[in-house]
Amino acid sequence: MDVLLRRLLGLPAQGAEYEREAALAALGATPPRLLLRLDRAARRAGTPQAAGGDVLGLLLRSFAPDGRVREDAVTALAARGGPTAAAGLALRSADWVEPVRSRATAALLARSAPDEVAAAVRVLLRLAGRSRTGALLTDYRGLLCRPPYRRALHALAADPDGPARRFGLALALEVGEYACGDLLSAALHDHDQECRTLCAQRLLDLDPGQAARLLQARDAAVREIAVSALPLDVPATRLVAPLADRARRVRATARWLLYGRGEPPSAVYRRQIARAGRTTPARHLAGLAAGLGECGDAGDVPVLMRLLDLRRSAPPAVRRAAVHAVGRLAPRAELVALLGPLARDSDPGVAREVFAAFAARAADGVPAEIRRLGSVRSEPAVRRAAARL
Repeated sequence: MDVLLRRLLGLPAQGAEYEREAALAALGATPPRLLLRLDRAARRAGTPQAAGGDVLGLLLRSFAPDGRVREDAVTALAARGGPTAAAGLALRSADWVEPVRSRATAALLARSAPDEVAAAVRVLLRLAGRSRTGALLTDYRGLLCRPPYRRALHALAADPDGPARRFGLALALEVGEYACGDLLSAALHDHDQECRTLCAQRLLDLDPGQAARLLQARDAAVREIAVSALPLDVPATRLVAPLADRARRVRATARWLLYGRGEPPSAVYRRQIARAGRTTPARHLAGLAAGLGECGDAGDVPVLMRLLDLRRSAPPAVRRAAVHAVGRLAPRAELVALLGPLARDSDPGVAREVFAAFAARAADGVPAEIRRLGSVRSEPAVRRAAARL
């Protein structure tokens, strides 16, 4: 950080203009925490004062140890436009000298350009824990709710910076700036998980009937929200997919719906596994096996063992889920006899689940031959599981 600061301070004020513009552009494109670190580095004794009356020079002087220099720099930055100037003002809004802080705050609250608002919010969010910022972020939030700031609010809700984008999106949802179609698209396809869940929850608040669409989302958190929004009297057939979901949290939420109306989910799992055939997708069958292992009992072990029949050669994902479920439900005394033959399984995931089950519940009863099998397998994950015996 010291090297970067010296390079920036060393740029000649009367030198090549493109160099200073490139440095300013680079500062504007870097993560907001870089400005905070430069500010801290510049307060060390002996730091030279930056030259130049452009935004770069003023920004660097706003880091100066001398409060009068910082105040003059803030006064000049207040008359300049652009996101970097706004970021500098946001940083000085937490200054330890009250005149500097008040000037920066007043100048910051007068800005409404979308790029300037976004730059300021990025920095303010990183300063939110500092007592000197007071209620500035709350005041800024109130400004963004007003009509003149709506363009800035929309830009903030699409900002590439994660915290700023979540802040803008939450505020946009609060003031009702999103249509149902936008919410559905964001809940299904947004690249940020928190944004997806915010949009999914608001969409279901507005239209609970969209839960069926959200059950197709790739994000497990969105699918969990969708299952929670289903009515209590939803037909059990509509819950089959959530009950067999690849995510444990979604399966658990679907089971609670059945528990809430007095239906044992284990019965649904048993029926669905019994109906499974050659065309049943492996992921679905694996989810059913995993779900039964989470809510079943020792009486379900024969159902699960049919999925481990070596003559049927179930897909590896199904075998892994079934072994994990048997490891949870089978009586301790029978575990080695049930899962021992699968220690030689060609899929390392299955073998790993076998040895993990042994280590958790039957470590003392595993024969030396099976222990040796785990220790000589070529897969590191299997050897690590066997080593826990």
